[in-house]
Amino acid sequence: MEALIYGYVRDELAEGHSEELEDAMCSLASSAGMCFAATFHESTTGDGTAFAELTAELKRADAHHVVVPSLEHLAGQTIPREILLAKLADEAEAHVWTVSNLPPLRSGGFSAP
Repeated sequence: MEALIYGYVRDELAEGHSEELEDAMCSLASSAGMCFAATFHESTTGDGTAFAELTAELKRADAHHVVVPSLEHLAGQTIPREILLAKLADEAEAHVWTVSNLPPLRSGGFSAP
């Protein structure tokens, strides 16, 4: 059975390109031999609800992989990125993958590190 991997996207950083970002995350999952399960979208208010739901789902599904378009998607909330990464590692034993070398989006509004 393939390992599950879940996506996490902050909608304000997606700039209307959520579908393309999800396609890239699915491609990464496939190339790594994992099953892409779902994407959790953090609303533009960035209140952390989707992150909390992601963490709960990882524990429920006994899944240990998360993919984000870039680490920027784990920053900019009231909780610093390092704490969010530690929370995923501690509470769900999750490894965070980032999509790199994304093809340019139609408007050129997103670039991966």
